[in-house]
Amino acid sequence: MYGRSYGSVLDACAASYGNQEALVQGDVRLSYAEVMHGIRRTGRALRALGLQPGDRVAFVMSDSLNLVNMMYGALWAGLTIVPLNARLQLDDHVYMVKDAGARALAFDGPKAERGHAILEQAGVEFAIATEAADVPLGGLLLDDMLRGHDGGPGAPEVDTEGECWIQYTGGTTGFPKGALHSHRTFLTAMLGCAFELDVQAGERHVHCAPLTHSGLAYFLPVWMRGGSNILLGGFHPQHLLDTIERERATSTLMVPTMLYVLLDLPGIGDRDLSSLRTLAYGAAPMSRERLEQALDVFGPIFLQGYGQTEAPMQITVLNKRDHVLASSRPEILSSCGRAVTISEVRIAGDDLSTLADGEVGEIVVRGPHVTLGYVNKPEETASAIRHGWLCTGDLARRDDDGYLYIVDRKKDMIISGGFNVYPKDVEQVLHSHAGIADACVIGVPDAKWGEAVKAVVVAAPGAAVDTDELIAFVKERKGSVLAPKSVELVDAIPLTSVGKHDKKALREQYWSARERAVN
Repeated sequence: MYGRSYGSVLDACAASYGNQEALVQGDVRLSYAEVMHGIRRTGRALRALGLQPGDRVAFVMSDSLNLVNMMYGALWAGLTIVPLNARLQLDDHVYMVKDAGARALAFDGPKAERGHAILEQAGVEFAIATEAADVPLGGLLLDDMLRGHDGGPGAPEVDTEGECWIQYTGGTTGFPKGALHSHRTFLTAMLGCAFELDVQAGERHVHCAPLTHSGLAYFLPVWMRGGSNILLGGFHPQHLLDTIERERATSTLMVPTMLYVLLDLPGIGDRDLSSLRTLAYGAAPMSRERLEQALDVFGPIFLQGYGQTEAPMQITVLNKRDHVLASSRPEILSSCGRAVTISEVRIAGDDLSTLADGEVGEIVVRGPHVTLGYVNKPEETASAIRHGWLCTGDLARRDDDGYLYIVDRKKDMIISGGFNVYPKDVEQVLHSHAGIADACVIGVPDAKWGEAVKAVVVAAPGAAVDTDELIAFVKERKGSVLAPKSVELVDAIPLTSVGKHDKKALREQYWSARERAVN
């Protein structure tokens, strides 16, 4: 996508598919011409405030037409978007707005309380509310801003190597880091998504994942293929199923925890989901046993994408054909797939040397979609991007056919009695137990072992869990080193804002009083 700005691509979509349906939310249906009219007016209104390329616009908003107009209006205008994940804590939002140096902050009715709280601690020049009752002192009402602005084509000329997007990492360790992307890196990632995620002409994609985060993987690619983006406003299982049936949706994307909820719904096999041709999942590991169950329920429509904020959605893919192949090679379902077309991917040692197939090392990535670096963090940038290679922090091995198997996060590895224990290995065994619905493994301080393996588990509905039996279950399959020294039964495992197990929160109970998180 060299030489193209985000705005020029949006204009091209409208020019090609003007009268076709582009966006659906409830009873609202908008054509490409109609939705682009709102996006362009918003973009021009932002520029009329004096905002220029390189200026940053933060927003905390629910999935809605207002969010689409603000996010894509800013991109169309050549500004830099700073999406704030609505599930994060106030301290994180304040930090992000300050760290990014955002000149504007926008919020809608459902997020107005959070918007005002951010403004109290992080000064911005322009505070923009979508509802009149929520406009702060000295702030702006979006409808008033839009008056008099044209909605016709003509995206401003911008430097395509210039910045357009800052996406903050999940923040599982320390403060979140803002990964900076240009028009080139962002659009290249979107083009890769259109190809690798099998987006077809006329795609009808139902969004239950946040549009500001994993939902990005499909939004523009669907428009690039003349399809419809169908907004749900969040994950509501019955509403999702009803919408798929009513709209004859062809694809959706979810994190594994969402899929687990669907699989546990009574009567899920009786719903008419025959229009679905792609069910994509990602953002967190999925247990092989639940994936096999999902294939039985939904059929061979699954596709897994693995990426990072720093290399958006585009590192590896386990495509539909791979899922079918798993009927004869079930171990493939534990893989995150093979390298996508736009990425060079290697398994490397600490010195970046390529390791032999079967050896565990760090996944490193190079490609035209990799982040320019972290905002205001030159040391972290230098540590993450070495000699042009993005060091992901994920440990994996590669098999003879090029499939990658993630062993664990580098920082999550447990050193117990001098042995390296990868929590994911233990979690996979626990997930295979009929009485376990979810499991998370962490290292806790131990006087004898240095770190001891601890399992935090959620029982399956109606199951009675014997913790000693669980320990023996793992020991029999993985040996005494990997067997948990203790098991804690909980109602739910805390999740991060992007649906991953919040191991930082779990560890803090045991390590907070210590000077360092190793023993």
